[in-house]
Amino acid sequence: MADYPWEFADAHCHLESCAGGFSPSILHITCGYSDKANQRNAQIASENANVRLCAGIAPQEAMKYPDVKIRLVEWEEKIASLPQLLAIGEIGLDFHWAKTQEERFLQHECFISQLVLAERLGLPVVVHSRDAEAEVLEILGNFNLRYMLHCFSGSAEQAQAAVAGGRAVVSIPPMRSKERKKSVQCLPIEKLLAESDAPYIGKSPSDTLEAIKTIAEIKGIEVEAVKKQLLQNTIAFFGVK
Repeated sequence: MADYPWEFADAHCHLESCAGGFSPSILHITCGYSDKANQRNAQIASENANVRLCAGIAPQEAMKYPDVKIRLVEWEEKIASLPQLLAIGEIGLDFHWAKTQEERFLQHECFISQLVLAERLGLPVVVHSRDAEAEVLEILGNFNLRYMLHCFSGSAEQAQAAVAGGRAVVSIPPMRSKERKKSVQCLPIEKLLAESDAPYIGKSPSDTLEAIKTIAEIKGIEVEAVKKQLLQNTIAFFGVK
């Protein structure tokens, strides 16, 4: 296994909203979710050697705008022009927050548009899915894209189906649940990543270590070995140079 300058990777965080500095021992994958957040995270990535950038419009953001399809023209042009962009995300569907058919439609429009953008740019996608796992996986099946299921909360069967096609990885946050335990148990470690989702689940990227410890415990593998394997998985998925 190659030597890297980082102790472990946080595969998904929002550094524009995190207080304090960024530990040099962590590889941070910072993720935008709105036009403003994308620009701020791009600036952070440009200023920090251990930060890499994803940019996209999240479903919770998309449903705020009845004219989202028009806005996406400008937003996606900005996303495509960002230097050091490694993935489109976070994007997806969130039916926990979308209470009306109109809100679901707006999320769907935004999700599809950005999947097309990812195909055009040849980039993987970071997918947010809440109470919509079946719908998200069905849509992804129509695209030839590699994808990361961020903060995965679906069933173990859905996780297995996703990775079976060879295009998906599943990211585990520092939040335990019976279903996540089942997913970690049934998936090969090569298909797992760990994240903080800071500051929304973990308070900071260092809380990724709790997710790593959980995976190590479930898998019966030493924590240090899991750190190294998941770091390598993250580098491979995002194409980190």
